[in-house]
Order: sequence, then structure tokens, then C-alpha cells
Amino acid sequence: MTPQQETNFERKAEQHFQGHRGLLPGRDFRWNVFHLRDEDNEFRSRYDETFPDAPGSPGWFEKKFGGI
Repeated sequence: MTPQQETNFERKAEQHFQGHRGLLPGRDFRWNVFHLRDEDNEFRSRYDETFPDAPGSPGWFEKKFGGI
């Protein structure tokens, strides 16, 4: 990428993200990326224990695909 193209790209990127709010001080940068958070993993394990035959659960996969 030439310096001119990079400058144009940066200008367009700044325009595009101008209306986006930045991260507030003290806020976790993973606030909207739930697959990186421990709470989500904890929820998933409790959900699988509560509904062992729900579609997508390990028990359901075992029955449907036979322990691949």
C-alpha cells in the first residue's frame, strides 16, 4: 500500500468510526465478546447440566453423531 493509499484509508476509517463511542475508563474491553468471558463458559456448563438432551449439548451430539 502506498503512503497516499494509506492516508486515504486512514481518513475514511476516521470518518466511519467518528460516531462510535470509545471505551469508558475502567470498562472491560471484552464487554461484547462473550466467548472470551468466564461467565459465559460457566453459564454453558450449567445449562448443559440442566438440559442434557438439548440440541447442541454434549449429550445430544453423542446421541446424534455417536462420539465422533
